[in-house]
Amino acid sequence: MPSDLLKVDPTQAGPELPATEDARIQPIHPRHAADLAAACLAAYPPEVAAATLHDATREMEQTFANHYGRLLPECSSAAVPGARAVGAVFVVQRSIWDPGLPGPFIIDLFVAPAERGRGLGRALVLGALSGCARSGHRTLSLRVGEGTSAAAWNLYRQLGFCPIPCTG
Repeated sequence: MPSDLLKVDPTQAGPELPATEDARIQPIHPRHAADLAAACLAAYPPEVAAATLHDATREMEQTFANHYGRLLPECSSAAVPGARAVGAVFVVQRSIWDPGLPGPFIIDLFVAPAERGRGLGRALVLGALSGCARSGHRTLSLRVGEGTSAAAWNLYRQLGFCPIPCTG
C-alpha cells in the first residue's frame, strides 16, 4: 500500500460526535452541490484540485453521481453554519484508486478558508467516524498529499489515524 494512506478503526477513534449533536453538520445532499463547489474551489490551490468553478461544479456532480465510488450518505456530511454549505466530508464505500484497501474511504474533506478555525473540519470527520461506526465498519481510510494542511494532519493524528500498515 502507498505510504500516503492513513486509516483508523472508527469504533476506537476519538470522542464520538454524532452529526445530530452539532447543528452545523447536516446530512450530505445534492442541493449542497453549488455551495460546495465554491467552497472546494476556495479550499484548495488550483494545482491540487479544480482550477475553475465550472470544474469544481463538475467534480461535485460526479461525486454525487458515484463517479469516485459509491457515496455513503450515512457517513458523509456538509458543514452548514448558516445559509450556505461551506465544507464537506465525502465518504465512499471503497477507494477506487486502491483496490486492496478495505472499508470506507474519505475521498474529500474541505472547509472554505473563511470558515476555518471554528471546528467544522473536526466535526465533519467525527461525523464520518460516527456514521462508519454506527454502520458497522471497522476501517475508515483516507489519502494525504500536497493539499493536506498542517491542521488536517494534526486532526488525523488526534483522532487516531495512522499510516498503513498501522504499527501502533
